[in-house]
Amino acid sequence: MKIKFQGTAQDIAQIEEGTCLMLQDSVLHSCLSGKDSMTAELKVTFTDAPDLTVKRTGTQVEITCQKPSHYYRGLTWLLHNLDQETYEKRETAYFPRNGLMLDCSRNSVFTVEKVKSMIRILARMGMNVLMLYTEDTYEVKDEPYFGAYRGRYSAAEIREMDDYAQKFGVELVPCIQTLAHLHNALKWPGGEKIKDTADILQVGKEETYQFIERMLKSVKEAFHTDRVHLGMDEAVQLGLGNYLQENGYKKSSTLIREHCDRVLAICKKLDLKPMMWSDMYITSNTGGGYYEVPENADCSTWEKPDPDLGMVYWDYYNADPKVYEKMLRVHEQLSPNTVFAGGCWIWNGIAPNYSRSYVCTKAALQVCKKYQVQEVLCTAWQDNGTETPVDTILPGAALFAHLGFHKDFDQKALEEEFANATGGNLENFLKLDRFDRLFLGEKDNLASENPSKYLLYQDALLGIFDYHLRGKDAAGYYRRLAQELEGCVLEAGCYTRLFAYYHCLAQVLSEKADLGVKIKAAYDAHDLSTLQSISEEKIPHIITQMWKLKDLREDLWMEDGKPFGYELIDLRLGGVLTRLESCSRRLEKYMQGALPKLEELEGERLPYFGEGETAIENRWQRAISGADLTDTI
Repeated sequence: MKIKFQGTAQDIAQIEEGTCLMLQDSVLHSCLSGKDSMTAELKVTFTDAPDLTVKRTGTQVEITCQKPSHYYRGLTWLLHNLDQETYEKRETAYFPRNGLMLDCSRNSVFTVEKVKSMIRILARMGMNVLMLYTEDTYEVKDEPYFGAYRGRYSAAEIREMDDYAQKFGVELVPCIQTLAHLHNALKWPGGEKIKDTADILQVGKEETYQFIERMLKSVKEAFHTDRVHLGMDEAVQLGLGNYLQENGYKKSSTLIREHCDRVLAICKKLDLKPMMWSDMYITSNTGGGYYEVPENADCSTWEKPDPDLGMVYWDYYNADPKVYEKMLRVHEQLSPNTVFAGGCWIWNGIAPNYSRSYVCTKAALQVCKKYQVQEVLCTAWQDNGTETPVDTILPGAALFAHLGFHKDFDQKALEEEFANATGGNLENFLKLDRFDRLFLGEKDNLASENPSKYLLYQDALLGIFDYHLRGKDAAGYYRRLAQELEGCVLEAGCYTRLFAYYHCLAQVLSEKADLGVKIKAAYDAHDLSTLQSISEEKIPHIITQMWKLKDLREDLWMEDGKPFGYELIDLRLGGVLTRLESCSRRLEKYMQGALPKLEELEGERLPYFGEGETAIENRWQRAISGADLTDTI
């Protein structure tokens, strides 16, 4: 397909190169197939209005919109409806800025090509912001240990991604840390000079602000944007480490304001427009939890940030719109510039939690529209080591885009938009939500239970979580899921490897989830025949499947990210394999009479989770042993 552009030179210049690149994207291959001889005359007009209009009659096309990213959403609509002689589509953009945040700090640093691919997807959705969350995974002059062995981005790599993003109207924004979450940077030689606690900078110290200035100069030089996210969240031990010893006690609300003033002064010196997570200003003023602010709270006596410092309200947890209303009222008192950050729950284990993501996002963005929030972000955190492949974020990002252009949620429309932008099948993606519904049935996973993670990692001989499998057909549950996902693999297209991985995970869990239960039952009954079958047949089969799972996860990792950080996933999955082999050997020795008993199987299986407690365990080290790993050091 060929396009002849019409319009002002200024308007055409914003989209011409990006359009040519977009037409080469493999996701659009099917709708462009057989259209090589087609030539469209496309008139593009940018206006101040938030409306997106696409009109086509024969070869004549008009796209009118506010922003280049909206144009690419309109172009995507057009390309997927080329078989129609006439076509018209109208939408309204409710949020001037609507974007995605990629976590490039929790082991995985995504390749330049992966980020470029994500940029094209965001543009087809009509989204126009991509934040790169980098704690220490970017280059800082005169800081050789900053991001060492972590796959940090060079300044040249950031410029390449930024230049590419600009072609599609996507603003690449640095999200760094200038207070807490810096343990990976502060653990190296020199870190002791500027740290308060293991992961918090010591505020008030000149060396700290020299360090921060070097960080900010680095992002200033690498990114086109003048916006920067300063982080500063969850510094719960602020002022209670080295600062306390050297200076005595000072209220955290005062410390956060003083620190912000110092960092803001550096930003003004460098012509940067900063924002930060808002939780420290709220928790340090109230002394309570982030969301525990009283209704109709009066913040007039609070320590407040400078009006030039934007506040980012993050909330991935609440299903009740009233919570978002309360929190946005508080933020209106804190700052004239409030950004909302929700999220797609891909950080809770090995599989995504779409049910909670969707319930919370629908509630949140409904309220954000009411309060006319100007910028919303879908975060893609990768807590606990990027155990979940990054493409699982796509249904969450698509929902943010969908609600950014629709007054109300429309499932059928979302499915079409998802397919158009990603080339994937939304219904199949949403099936991945079932991995962690073992105890929930059809209920939404609003508590973020994650049995697929801890049942994969748990030791078969110890059976730490086996108590909770009583009366549950875990094997049957995951076997049925595997059967469903087998069909998804066949129609997954560019996501074949992703669905092959999850299909394999379901197969592994169908045999391993209740392996400990079966071993314990056979041992208690002195059923040597069953133990022999488990040792000689079942465990070797699980090991074979585990090797396949491990290979698939490694392939996905290397396809999406730099190799750094995968060693930790390798160790976790490798640990499962090693312990399965050890389990088989222990069973064999017992059956041969070399061991009079297996002490691991003598004890009663106790509840891991207390009565009424949520069945969630996200710490790998707690899922594999009754001991604390620090006890071995």
